[in-house]
Amino acid sequence: MIGFAKYHGCGNSFVIVREKELPPCDFSTLALHMCNSATGIGADGLIVVREEPALEMIFYNMDGSRAPMCGNGIRCFAAYCVDKKISPSLGFSVVTLAGTMDVKVVNTDPYMIRIGMGRPDFSPSSLGIDEKGDDFLRRTLHTDAGDFTVSSCFMGTVHTVVWTDEFPDEHIASQISEHPIFTEKTNVNFVKVIDPAVLRIKTYERGVGFTPACGTGACASLVLGIEAGKTYSRVKVLLPYGTLTVEQTEEGEVMMTGPAVKTAEGIYIQEEI
Repeated sequence: MIGFAKYHGCGNSFVIVREKELPPCDFSTLALHMCNSATGIGADGLIVVREEPALEMIFYNMDGSRAPMCGNGIRCFAAYCVDKKISPSLGFSVVTLAGTMDVKVVNTDPYMIRIGMGRPDFSPSSLGIDEKGDDFLRRTLHTDAGDFTVSSCFMGTVHTVVWTDEFPDEHIASQISEHPIFTEKTNVNFVKVIDPAVLRIKTYERGVGFTPACGTGACASLVLGIEAGKTYSRVKVLLPYGTLTVEQTEEGEVMMTGPAVKTAEGIYIQEEI
């Protein structure tokens, strides 16, 4: 039996467990079981809270693949740590595979959490692209679904942005996500510019599919929007189940502010993991 809590950030849902309370198990397999909506709890991802030697967020997608970071997930991680009194303060650092993130809990009722997401990396090597050059911006990808102009950056994880007026179907999204040039696949953000201060985004996450929200995707969309001259340095991102505020400082740091909501808590029963 495993104690868990379930949170969502703008509709992006996560099962959260403490590592010290887990039986010996493979986290990838655990994610497959717990995130399954038919036979488990159901969620977009699994977050394991590691408390020693430092506070760390270990994140797995619902398909069992590990991802370096998750923007909505780290806000839910922060809310969980406050709820469980794992953190003694409302400001703390969290270790992730994408680096150490600074967390500030702005409000607790309801939760509103600000995350220092670091700086974007435009190098092809960070994107899993085997080519020389300084960036992967305004490139044309040839797919079975047609040609698309894309720009990519690493913002906690690999993200690609397509500027659009109409959101596409899953076939088109998967064609871009699984394009051979991305050796580790890519998350794909279809971004509609309402005005330079407001965006609507539909994100296809590798290992998940279309999700209601993606925090790192919102950050990448802002960064690439600034680069393309389409947005201001601070934008609101309108999502089906909430709103994120994302901004880039003069120093290049990307900050994300948004909600985290607890929806369930209980015991997960699984005979074999």
